[in-house]
This record gives sequence, C-alpha cells and structure tokens, in this order.
Amino acid sequence: MTKIISDTPSSLIPEKKTNNKQLRDFLLSPVALIRLSSILFVMLTIGHTSAYPWTTDHDIQKKQLVASMKSVDLVFAGERSSYWSLYFGWGLYVAVLLLTLTIILWFLSDVAHLAPRRVGIMIQIISVSCLAGAYLSFRFFYVPPFILLSVIFVILQTTAVRLMRRT
Repeated sequence: MTKIISDTPSSLIPEKKTNNKQLRDFLLSPVALIRLSSILFVMLTIGHTSAYPWTTDHDIQKKQLVASMKSVDLVFAGERSSYWSLYFGWGLYVAVLLLTLTIILWFLSDVAHLAPRRVGIMIQIISVSCLAGAYLSFRFFYVPPFILLSVIFVILQTTAVRLMRRT
C-alpha cells in the first residue's frame, strides 16, 4: 500500500499539531516532570555547595565567630570535635544527601511506567520532604532554596497525583 503525500500546506498543519501535542504530552508526563525535579535538585545542590564554607569573612565579627567555632572543642558522642567540624561536616553531608536525592529521582523516572502507584507514593513522600525543606529554608535560611524547593514540591505533588491515578 502506497501512501500519497500532498505538497499542499494544509496537509502539513495537522502533522505539526500532532508533533506539538506529542511534545507537550511528553513534557507534562510523569517521566519528564520527575526528571525536571531531578535537574532542579542539581541546581539546589550546586547552590548549596557554592556557598562553601557557608560563612562570610567580610566582617570582623564573623571572622571571630568562625575562629571561635574552630577553637572551641567539645566531646560529642564520645568523640572530640569542634563546633566548626560539626557545622562544616553537616554542610558537606547535606550536599551529599541532595545529590543522592537527585540520582534517586532520575532513576525513579525510569520505573514510573512499570509501577506507577508505588513510584507515586515514593514521589509523594519526597514532595512532602520538599515542602518541609521549603518551610525550613524560608524560616531559617534564604529565599532561593525556598523557591526551588517550593517549585519542586508542586511538580512532584502533581506527578504523584497523576501516577497514583494510574492502575
């Protein structure tokens, strides 16, 4: 069977609309939304680590505070440490956790079509943690992580609802 293709512009318009609809459907698919969230987590991780060492040294009082944190020793969980090492180590650990969550989200997007309800539950758990992170960022930290975590929450919550409706 031979398909005849017309050269008239009207025959091309429906095909273009179909491609646009397919692209739109893909961009709004759970896979794309989960991967978008993963990319936003990469941005959050970069933002967090770019603030290293998570202090400023432009002010004499801040320099003195950091020097004090480095010089005051304590025993924590039976180990000798300083306030600075706890503060610094926790900052690095947060970066590792953000990167881990980035990777987990990326891989979850691959299995979303295999077990949509289960992935939806996992995505919903992650989205609620993003909401908590957004609140904590607003309350104790800065506006950029608050905005990123809020956007990730909305994207993941929308994705979770879509996945949980599938059977």
